[in-house]
Amino acid sequence: MKYILYDTIEEWNASNDAMNELFGLPKLHTETYASVAQVDNLSHSAFGKYIFPVLTEGKYDASAHFTDNLVDVDPEWMKEEELV
Repeated sequence: MKYILYDTIEEWNASNDAMNELFGLPKLHTETYASVAQVDNLSHSAFGKYIFPVLTEGKYDASAHFTDNLVDVDPEWMKEEELV
């Protein structure tokens, strides 16, 4: 899995909506491609950005639709107590 960090919730929602449509997930969002998460470690340079997962294998592989700005997971995105 890779990730994209978005500056706004609107950007995150646009990608999630596009993936829901691509994979035929219902518009009522009973099942969605991703759940919203945000970098919440105050000392991280990406603090406040929205973390969008890009699945790279399986039924919902979206790697062909995202080629720029993909990053690996950074364990520093979350406060230490949230990682436990």
